[in-house]
Amino acid sequence: MRKLILLTGVVALSGCAVNPYLQPMVDGPSAKLRLASVPSNNNFVTAPAQSNCVATGGASGAHIATLGVKANLVRSLSRLNMPAYDNELGDSHQNEVYIPAGKPFSFQFNGVGISGFSPGQTDSGGALYSWCRKLITFEAKENANYEALYDYVELENGAETCGVKLFEIVQTATNEYKKVEVDNYQVVENYCE
Repeated sequence: MRKLILLTGVVALSGCAVNPYLQPMVDGPSAKLRLASVPSNNNFVTAPAQSNCVATGGASGAHIATLGVKANLVRSLSRLNMPAYDNELGDSHQNEVYIPAGKPFSFQFNGVGISGFSPGQTDSGGALYSWCRKLITFEAKENANYEALYDYVELENGAETCGVKLFEIVQTATNEYKKVEVDNYQVVENYCE
């Protein structure tokens, strides 16, 4: 019985762990960022240890959001009432977070999907997984709204890879909202050694 109570307490407390991106920044101005992932895969968004290369592992406390089917399992859905929400994309593929404004900020999409099956593989149920990662760096304006869209793009040779576009959500003269691609963001694809 004690073990059950202890386990229940640990689970409850771990669920209450504070994600710093779900509140305005405490060390300066904030902006809002909607993280959106179109493919039906799982996507783990993290703050990288380095902003000049894509890492395959995350630093401690680097979790920003989980997108995709797994978002429902880990209850990682957050809404900050940002404008221009995409109702067709689905809740599990969109999370809204606060990010620092007025200084460079980096985040990394870590998309994983099933790329095939190998019946002899028992550790994964025969599924073969592939990762596609992109690191994005930009400087947000205070109180602005942004959306980073992770999607697959076709290369010149016909193959597909993951791609990211960053938009600012701006209000028009008619009080509607539209997404305008940001022109000063950097996407890093080279992996850390």
